[in-house]
Amino acid sequence: MGQTKITFSNTVNCSLQVGDTAYVSHVLPGGITSEPIEIGTVVDIGKNYIVINTDKSVIDTQFTLGIDGMFLMFSKRIEANSSSLKGYYADITFENSSNKSIELFSVGSEIDISSK
Repeated sequence: MGQTKITFSNTVNCSLQVGDTAYVSHVLPGGITSEPIEIGTVVDIGKNYIVINTDKSVIDTQFTLGIDGMFLMFSKRIEANSSSLKGYYADITFENSSNKSIELFSVGSEIDISSK
């Protein structure tokens, strides 16, 4: 295992954290990407670079990082971001202002795990 520094022309995604797993794939003609290949674990993050613990041979033989046509993505360990409740909550009251009886068919919500 070695470390590889990848420098970007833009700032690094603010959701990326040390410990996330990095993947890379080629962007093929027509906008389709190749199957992502895991390249390692993020160990350092700067404004416009990341450092990854990786098997250097994976990068050398599969990809040339830093060129057009490459797509870098990352995933998070589920344990790292799924602790107790964080963020916002909702307190909702339903009222019927009609003189007639009304049946409530369904109530739903959408919940996402927060990475912050």
